Amino acid sequence: MKNISLIAMTVLAAAALAGCSTMSKVTGVFTKKTAPVVASSGEVMTETPEETELAINGVLYGEWTVAQVGEQTVSGDDRPYVIFDTTAVNPFVLKVYANNGCNVLNGQMAVTPHGEMKPVADFLSTMKFCADAPYEMGINLAFAQVNSFNIEKIAQDYLLYMKDKSGNPLLILRKSDISFINGAWSVVRIENQEVADSAGIQMVIDVPEMRVHGNTGCNILNGSLFIDPDKQNSIQFVKLATTRMMCEDAEREQHFLVALEQVETVVPADKDNEAILKDSQGQPLIWLKRLDLKNMNR
Repeated sequence: MKNISLIAMTVLAAAALAGCSTMSKVTGVFTKKTAPVVASSGEVMTETPEETELAINGVLYGEWTVAQVGEQTVSGDDRPYVIFDTTAVNPFVLKVYANNGCNVLNGQMAVTPHGEMKPVADFLSTMKFCADAPYEMGINLAFAQVNSFNIEKIAQDYLLYMKDKSGNPLLILRKSDISFINGAWSVVRIENQEVADSAGIQMVIDVPEMRVHGNTGCNILNGSLFIDPDKQNSIQFVKLATTRMMCEDAEREQHFLVALEQVETVVPADKDNEAILKDSQGQPLIWLKRLDLKNMNR
């Protein structure tokens, strides 16, 4: 079990990199009228719901995968990540949890509608030693030095830039927004083969839990989801398992399962409530139509 130390993250940074300024508790973070400061606590207040919406745009909350630290591209399977907690009482002071590739960090960041972001208190860190942690120091210093942020949307992905006072990116983080695929779906086509509703090939894709459940038209299907942090619109169905009933149309079931294992991305279709699962070359494999559960239960 990891031992949690109440030593600030920046103490670690200072010990490893002499001359770096530490992250002290901030009592006056921002002074703009749109986000007045409470001097006694450093909390940034919001005057209207509209300002809150502008401050985070419904996107900043949630988990982000670190894609770049300074000019260093992050690679490997076990990526550092940052979580901006959705349970913050004050939406302008966000609880932040992170993994820097070695240790777990937690603290708070203040944000404004105009893209300002600063730490309002020291970040705490576990004290595990890692022989191979190439991004740890850069992430620690980024949290100490961040001054602003902006978010870009590319297809279904978002890129978060955490910047220093000069506007230089300290961290670039990626978050894929595939929430549109969450829910219950009916398979209506597999490659060039139309699938009738009566076939009963259905899927429940649970994005928050990273799970998939379904029916192949004969057998029960269960599995996990994998999101490739380097790929836009990424979704993969892995660790798939089915029951072993004999099926009247075993060929169609096999066609569906093979196609599902080849899926690497998902995009909304032209029609509302439809989506397309594609392979690594962007070729459509499976067409989905959202199930109307209310009418099904009547």
